[in-house]
Amino acid sequence: MKKVLFAFATLLTMAACNNKTATSVENKESSEIPFTVAKNYFYNHLGTPSVKITTEEDFNKCFHMATTMGEEGKPTAIDFGKQFVVDFLLPGSQWQMEINPLKVETKGDTLFYSYDIKVGQKQSYWSQYVSIIIIDKEFEKQEVVLVNDQDITYEQAIKRYLVNEIGKDYAQAEFCVPFYSKVDIDDSNPEDIKYWGEFWIHNYNQVGDTLKCVSGGNHPGLMHIRKTEMGFEVIAFDQVADGADNLPSAKKIFGDKYEAFHKMSSDDDWRKQMIIDQLGDFATEHNLTATMYQDYAWPAIYFKIPLE
Repeated sequence: MKKVLFAFATLLTMAACNNKTATSVENKESSEIPFTVAKNYFYNHLGTPSVKITTEEDFNKCFHMATTMGEEGKPTAIDFGKQFVVDFLLPGSQWQMEINPLKVETKGDTLFYSYDIKVGQKQSYWSQYVSIIIIDKEFEKQEVVLVNDQDITYEQAIKRYLVNEIGKDYAQAEFCVPFYSKVDIDDSNPEDIKYWGEFWIHNYNQVGDTLKCVSGGNHPGLMHIRKTEMGFEVIAFDQVADGADNLPSAKKIFGDKYEAFHKMSSDDDWRKQMIIDQLGDFATEHNLTATMYQDYAWPAIYFKIPLE
């Protein structure tokens, strides 16, 4: 156990709200369908977007036009009499983000929307990123699944494991917060999905508007995850060892992924951003009023913009 307190951070928790997770679609024929990327719209922070929007009224509650100069600056026209939209909203972040729609496939009564996300440089301000695609109304009744949500499902199992199995060995506090960052995944075997990553547990007490860390530590390694009828569960965890065995065990566990792991774990700025993003998500999920966190003997840091 590495019971060492330090500041750490995460790449964005790339998850949209209210999305169902991709499941096995073997033995179902699929076909790719066309879509159009809707440009020059922004999230207005008024409505709560669902992953599928089928009426102009609901769309206008969530998004506004962002017209700029020239033909390319006009918002893409959407005819809700003939079309509907699928939107993907990222949490606010100081990192430059780009959401790239890849393809939409119809399989049975489900639409599988594949996308990737590129992370750029850190900015001095926060931005909200959204992707909107337009699909023919013929497919409106089908359920929409974001394929990359598979990672999020794995991570729900990982967070449960960290809290229940790792967190119990630390000094307890009001809030036990798990943190994670993926190095790589091999999901070719549903009975043994391999998730290499950096994992942390930190326990916090809230004092005023600050979450003060009272215990916690870092646990890099390889989690073995199994798919069950109830979802996913961690069945084993190969942890990097402490002391003299740290480097040999890390190289053995991460193998050809060791350089990626080392680059991630040695980036202090990246670790700081990790805690800001994931602790902000935790505070939102649990309706916490705190806006700052503080590691032992370090200054408090804002992870959420305080309300005026």
